[in-house]
Amino acid sequence: MYPEYETLKYISRCAKNDINAPRVPEIIHFFHRRDRCLAYLVMENINLTPPPEDFHERVAKAIQWLRKCPVSPDGATLGPLGGGAAHHELFGESKAPLKFSSTLALERFLNTAITMLPPKGRSSTAPIRISHERLVFTQSDMDESNFGVDDQGRTCLFDFTTVGLLPESFASYTMALRMPFTEAVARCLDWSPTPNLQSMSRIARVLAMSSGTLGLDEDGNPINPISFQRRFKRIRKNGEAGGEANLQRLPYASEP
Repeated sequence: MYPEYETLKYISRCAKNDINAPRVPEIIHFFHRRDRCLAYLVMENINLTPPPEDFHERVAKAIQWLRKCPVSPDGATLGPLGGGAAHHELFGESKAPLKFSSTLALERFLNTAITMLPPKGRSSTAPIRISHERLVFTQSDMDESNFGVDDQGRTCLFDFTTVGLLPESFASYTMALRMPFTEAVARCLDWSPTPNLQSMSRIARVLAMSSGTLGLDEDGNPINPISFQRRFKRIRKNGEAGGEANLQRLPYASEP
């Protein structure tokens, strides 16, 4: 919970200093008991009203504000500000298997997943290039319950467990997921499409089948590639598809 606390604390501070910002819950208290591995985050109570007709447009503006939120002067690292692995729908179980040391390390991980595709799909899938992209604050869980409008008419952002710094292509991928609420919000955005979208959509199958590290370390370098290749072939042969049920949500679920 500490990563969520640090992220929320920073975003809340940014929102306080910006009259155009959405409402972000203020932290009342955060405490934890190390002896029991328990943590508690107490936030202000916000009274919500039924979603207005322009709710999707409001959410789009809030997502755009979050994307433009300045990165902490302490430095930009992947994932939540308090440390730990990044959350995103692309990863197996919606969480990165590693705390990647850099965008380049994440790029190596994604391109390793391409090598795990069946031959036909592998040969027609373009390499993923994200090491040059900016890191932007991204809400990776576009569930409608993570947004609201308070009794003063301000759009609200909730659930900072799934908010963190990710390359721009990850934000675009989130908004390309085929879910009714996400699609409605995406239509209110003017984001340029990422050339990585189709390749990311194809490797989602690989990452759903194996939520592990793909035989890489946090820098994206191989640890024991031979043993992993054997393990992955066994998983694919046995059809242990972990997140296969969610593939209808992908922007491009089919392979050539």
